[in-house]
Amino acid sequence: MSDIEVGATASSYPKGKVINQYAQFGGALGGIFLWLSVAVPDVLFNDYNFGGPEIFNITNAYFITVFNIVWLLGFALIFYVVFGFILGLLPSLFTGWILAQVNAYRNYKGLLISLITGGFMGFAFLSATELPLIIQVLTGGISAVITGLIALPKHK
Repeated sequence: MSDIEVGATASSYPKGKVINQYAQFGGALGGIFLWLSVAVPDVLFNDYNFGGPEIFNITNAYFITVFNIVWLLGFALIFYVVFGFILGLLPSLFTGWILAQVNAYRNYKGLLISLITGGFMGFAFLSATELPLIIQVLTGGISAVITGLIALPKHK
């Protein structure tokens, strides 16, 4: 009788749902984190650009207004979310697949596994960029934990 219960519990884990939701949300959440950690400080405190195409960079101090900053930050957010989804699709898909293989649940152990796996994937896929190591790791890790709060099932 206990074998049936163990088999039923193992087969009832929603692997497809976990993988699908990590693929849908992981890259976009990573893009939002990169927007917060790279674009917002760059626009507000540096030179009013966000690392995007030169046409969107504002260099004349006379034309810097609150409207320009808000517009630039809004455009940067859309830019980072779209490209975060596109470029973060594979690492978030791999993270979801790994978490589904180990049957991770929404508890401290599952979220810790999510943080470590996402951090490793963030490092692996962002290591070619000029971002600091801590930003690379935190982009994947924080994205994986937030997605885990959405995608991972509660432990019964």
